[in-house]
Amino acid sequence: MEISVLSSTAARGISTALLVGAAGAALTGLAAGESAAAVGDNLPGSCQKFSQDSGATWGDATVITWNTADRPVPGSEIRQAAFQVKNICDTPAKFQVYAGDWAVSNGGAATVRANAGTARGVVKQLAGTPGILLVETGRLSKDKPISVEFFIGIPASTTQQGFTITPDWGTALEEVSADAPVDPGGNGGTGGSGSLDGVTGSSSGSLGDLVGGLFGSGSAASAGTTLKAPTVVAAR
Repeated sequence: MEISVLSSTAARGISTALLVGAAGAALTGLAAGESAAAVGDNLPGSCQKFSQDSGATWGDATVITWNTADRPVPGSEIRQAAFQVKNICDTPAKFQVYAGDWAVSNGGAATVRANAGTARGVVKQLAGTPGILLVETGRLSKDKPISVEFFIGIPASTTQQGFTITPDWGTALEEVSADAPVDPGGNGGTGGSGSLDGVTGSSSGSLGDLVGGLFGSGSAASAGTTLKAPTVVAAR
């Protein structure tokens, strides 16, 4: 019986081929949002696609049109943006909205609220630490769009005028199990601005890697998407 023995050169060639194949498979998985992430981790920001024309075209967050005409007054809120978003990756995930590295100038006070899909967020005051979780959906089916709305308001008791509000809206897709309840989608919003019925205290969600992504530090720098919303000036 003959036993074939590979030369060292041939062995190295086979090892290289195996490594290249493994690397290619890993890159394919990353492209589809199937990284080494686990439930509770954030998907790459590239998994999010946005539309400002009811889904006719899709792009990154720069397609969002911001309301720069309206200015909030005490006791009411304005809708700063309304658009659609979808998860284009294979990994199941829920969509989240945060107020990231927010700021309110000159002793003013402000509130934020967000709706996403069928989930309606409650009014949160911009106070405390950065990274306020505003709303999150159920599991998004791949390529199924949902409607999103952002609101900015001012508490009725505020007397300061002319201050600026920078909400620093941020979004993320957080991986969930494949059998998590599906968000039915649709418009979760009110369709416009309104009065503030009540204001809750600020609340930080389970940020996971999002803070690193929004604030540009750590290994999760691409996990969240900062939407670069314009600063809002309170009415005088």
